[in-house]
Parts: sequence; C-alpha cells; structure tokens
Amino acid sequence: MQRLCVSEYVALGSSDFCSLFTINEWRGFEQAINLAYYNTYAYGNETGRAQGIGYVQELIARLNHQLINISYSSVNSTLDSSEITFPLDQLFYLDMSHDNTIASVLTALSIDYFRENLSKIFPPPSNQHYRLSRMTPFTARLIIEKIGCTSSVPIAINSSHTEYSSSPVLKPYKFIRMKLNNGILPLDTIRGGLCSTGRTDGLCSLDNFLASQTNASVMANFNYVCFGNYTIDSNTIITDGTLFA
Repeated sequence: MQRLCVSEYVALGSSDFCSLFTINEWRGFEQAINLAYYNTYAYGNETGRAQGIGYVQELIARLNHQLINISYSSVNSTLDSSEITFPLDQLFYLDMSHDNTIASVLTALSIDYFRENLSKIFPPPSNQHYRLSRMTPFTARLIIEKIGCTSSVPIAINSSHTEYSSSPVLKPYKFIRMKLNNGILPLDTIRGGLCSTGRTDGLCSLDNFLASQTNASVMANFNYVCFGNYTIDSNTIITDGTLFA
C-alpha cells in the first residue's frame, strides 16, 4: 500500500493510501527500500558493478571519441561500432533508463561516497549517504558535464556562471563534473584518489577521470558474475558490487 501511495500521488496528485501510515512507518519504508536497492543494484550485490558497466563503457568511449567494436558486457557492439547509431561528435547526449541503472552506474564508477555498511537498525544514522529518495526519485537525472576552461587550475566560484562555447581552442583544459538531481557529486571520492585534487566545485580533469576508470571493466567482472558457475551462501557478504572466483 505504501508503493500505491507513491504511484498514485505522482500520477493523480494525491492518494488516500498515504495517510494510512505514520511518519516512522514512512521512515521505515525508506530504510527498507534503501537496503533493497543497495543489495540488489549497488555495492551490496555481486552484479552491482556489472549492471552499470555498459553505460560507463559508452561514456568512456564518447569521451575518447572511440567506437566500441567488441563487447564483453551489456553494450550492443553492433550499434556502438557505427557512428550512424553511436555518434561521437554530439554536443549533447540523452540516455533514458531506469533508476536501477543510475544506482549501478554510480557503483561501476567507484564513487565510494555511496559505499556504506547500511544499518538494518531503525532509525538509520542521519549521516547516511545512500538515500534513494535523494538519489533516484521519479525523473531522476544524472548529468555528466565536459567543461572546458582557460586554465588547468580554474578558480572555484560560488556564484552562478553560465557560458556556452564549443570551441576547443578557447577552452583547451577539459574537466568532468557530475550532477545528480542538480547536486554536485563528490568525484574526489572515486577510488584511487586521481580526482582528489582538493577542489570544492566537483571538477576532475578529463585525463584524471579517464585514468580513474581504467580498471572499471575488470572490477565489474561481467562475464563471471552474470554467467559464471558459483554459489553465494547466506554467510557471504558482498561489499564492493562484484565477485571474483
């Protein structure tokens, strides 16, 4: 009935099911959903990385202006090996998917800000980062920006600043920034420290970001976790979204 409340509220603007539950029951519902998603699509599941690695591979290919001719993951290399169906020269790309995919993409990218030992005790700690109500609400948006700057160490500013230019000559230094529902993601928490440059604006140099993802496909271990012959017993605890033989 709690799920009915959510769906009806979005579709109709209200739902009689919503008032059936107390605030604490809704908080418990949120905690249950957090645990379910974390242990199904993120670091708590052996396929967490594998479920998001296809998007990460396409992202890296676009940033490198390279086609994908051979695929060992969910990537459709028939489409991605042709610039007709996988263009590399666009200023804007739009991918439509499910909130599950966003959770897995963040895992495949090794953004360890969201890697936690989620508590099963109610109430959960107030400083918990993995909260789906903030990460993947309805119409959640993961925005990945490639930003050009005139300096290799641009000064971070607190005010709004908008400037559009497609000229690589005017802005030769390239950076990556990610926003999840307009909140800047802490790329300095990507494992390995290559984006940990002390910036407060979420920028990571393009070269460092690409280097930080060098082992992403290996970490996902797609073929094994998706098609391998293995058994996970009740005592096995998955903490990094993957599994190796």
